[in-house]
Amino acid sequence: MKFRHFIALTAQTLLAFAALAGSVASLVWLERQNAALTAPDLPRWDETAPLIIVDAGHGGHDGGAVANDIIEKNLALDLARRVKRELEASGLRVRTTRDTDVFLPLEDRAALAAKHQAAAFVSVHLNTDGAGSDAEGIETYFADSAPLSARQLASKPVSSADFAAAVQRMVCSTTKAQNRGTKARSYAVVAQAPCPAVLVECGFITSESESAQLKRESYRDQVAQGIAKGVALFLQAQPARPGLIATAVK
Repeated sequence: MKFRHFIALTAQTLLAFAALAGSVASLVWLERQNAALTAPDLPRWDETAPLIIVDAGHGGHDGGAVANDIIEKNLALDLARRVKRELEASGLRVRTTRDTDVFLPLEDRAALAAKHQAAAFVSVHLNTDGAGSDAEGIETYFADSAPLSARQLASKPVSSADFAAAVQRMVCSTTKAQNRGTKARSYAVVAQAPCPAVLVECGFITSESESAQLKRESYRDQVAQGIAKGVALFLQAQPARPGLIATAVK
């Protein structure tokens, strides 16, 4: 009797461990599925990869906002370099409007997109909301109407609103920052670009907690990864256009 009781207890224990292992495996699978839905891997592109213009806001005598020991022009340049690196890692071609601390007029930045027949334009900035403000989060701006040159070049209108939505979704998913949504504004740097264009406000430097995050390289990497994934997600959804949009390599 004791032996049969021991066998029964052993079997129950093994079944309990098997059930626990199955539950853990299910949780791991679900987590991987959720990650795949919210943060797809960057695709690989072939030699005809689209060109992206990455713009670091401000520069030179235009320092942008200053708060919590952060000067916007410097942090914007750092983030733009990281976005460039992430995009190039996926095989996309990238040109930056500035690589050093120089001033460049807004119309010259947008003109680079026309000069190089860019598929997309991304301008990187930092946000402010007054000293002591508790405002935090990321928001992405787009122009609600494309310039005439863009409408003439495109056989089918490509929406900067869709581009903004893709970038906003992915950068907030990657960083877990507050999602402040997308907004239509006719900022010159995006309104004059002859391709889908967005301006990403990557966080509030007037917020003590968010500025502390932005000072960390690991967090800036997350911001850059999110922007790059948003660009890739948008490009994947676009119909192929010779010289502009390339097909992802499986």
